[in-house]
Amino acid sequence: MKCPACGYEIAEDHLYCEKCGKEIQIVPDFEPEIENSIIETLTTVAEQIDDTNASDNTGGKTDVREDKIQKNVSAKEKGKEGFLAEEPAKNWFLISLVTFIAVMVIAAFTAVFMYHRYSTAYQVEQAKECAADGNLERAVEFLEKARTLEENPADIVLLESGYLYQMGESDRALEILLELIDTVQLDYDKKEKAYENIIAIYSEQERFKEINSLLNACMDDSIRNQFQQYLALAPEFGYISGTYDEIVPLKLSANTTGKIYYTTDGSEPDESSEVYTAPLFLESGEYQIAAIFVNDYGIKSEVARGWYVINLVVPDVPEVLLYSGDYHEPTLVEVNVPEEGTVYYTIDGSTPSDVSNKYTEPIQMPLGKSNFKFVTISDEGVSSEVVSRSFDFSLNTDVTVQKAVDNVVQALFERKVLLDLQGHSHEIQGKYVFRYDTIVKIPDLGYYYVLNEYIEDTGGNLTKTDRLYAVEIYTGAPNRLIYDANGEMGLISLR
Repeated sequence: MKCPACGYEIAEDHLYCEKCGKEIQIVPDFEPEIENSIIETLTTVAEQIDDTNASDNTGGKTDVREDKIQKNVSAKEKGKEGFLAEEPAKNWFLISLVTFIAVMVIAAFTAVFMYHRYSTAYQVEQAKECAADGNLERAVEFLEKARTLEENPADIVLLESGYLYQMGESDRALEILLELIDTVQLDYDKKEKAYENIIAIYSEQERFKEINSLLNACMDDSIRNQFQQYLALAPEFGYISGTYDEIVPLKLSANTTGKIYYTTDGSEPDESSEVYTAPLFLESGEYQIAAIFVNDYGIKSEVARGWYVINLVVPDVPEVLLYSGDYHEPTLVEVNVPEEGTVYYTIDGSTPSDVSNKYTEPIQMPLGKSNFKFVTISDEGVSSEVVSRSFDFSLNTDVTVQKAVDNVVQALFERKVLLDLQGHSHEIQGKYVFRYDTIVKIPDLGYYYVLNEYIEDTGGNLTKTDRLYAVEIYTGAPNRLIYDANGEMGLISLR
């Protein structure tokens, strides 16, 4: 409370100002309309009492004179005795009336005083009026009084915290809001608003750890979900801990945006550990997965852990029936496939997987250097060890791949299929080009280069046609390569 004279802050139980000495009025000022009404009522009552006394005095004198003239002495005495008997009764009535009015006036004063002092609605109304006038400090004083009068002060606290925030008193606003959610049973709308205000203040102050703690302590899932971007919950594992007889594609997930860091040996993960980006494929062996989540606000979760034992049957390695080395004759690379599993291979030295080329029949060794790798993959997705073979294949012939291409172009030009040796034709825009594919052995005919035909447009884009050409590797004779209904290869000579 402040002194109305000098503005000095006065202790709650003091009755005078310690600075200026002015006595403090405990009972609040009454509203002018009520005070005027009371004064008018008392004035009216006083006037009525004066009029009644004057009338009674005059009437008494007239009656005495008449009684002296018209009645005998005994009658006069009797009349006088009657008057004296009536006088106390009239005075008692007037006294009672005045007393009643006084009691009512006191009751009215008391009612107004009690309303001003103990009415929540009055305190809130006064607070809003002060706030409208820009006196937020006085508004907060009214609301503090209102809070002591209200059993469930949710609306009052929300209003008061807003005024405190506008005054720059964020910590005081936080204090009453935190007390509100801890001590009062709130409906969802008020609870949501309280948490929203608390989080807004914490966020403005970059106190994100406090937000995380606040939400972790909240038992209302709806509130937690609404503000989950501030939470850092421990990562969840896609598989429960245990023993498995198959490869486990372990997924780790978080409750919101951020990063998951993990280890596979049980050591404590931190922000220098591996970052989770894709499922962890757990193959044969034992794994102790430990992971933490760090959200976009830098809040770190607790550590989540999982223990996995993977017991897998590893398939046999594929058996390659050809040794690495130099080759000068067309040669097939043949593989014995294990009973369990499928064999996949690559020829560029990369590690094969289940999306690589599937081995189904012997492979023609390509010209030049090649690095084959083979692997067996079981139905459960378990891979065997990888088997590698390196080859360097060159032919003892004067007919090179480029010579084979030139022979095909020359033959088509001579047959008027091509307009020139650059591959242009009246049939298409652009030109025809020919590319080496492989070497094949045609039964009873020998070995041939196989060439694919493409159409190259003016932009340099290639489109493959369905025509194939075969050139004998020793003589260079060009041919069209065809297949009959049974899939058997045949030749149509271009000469």
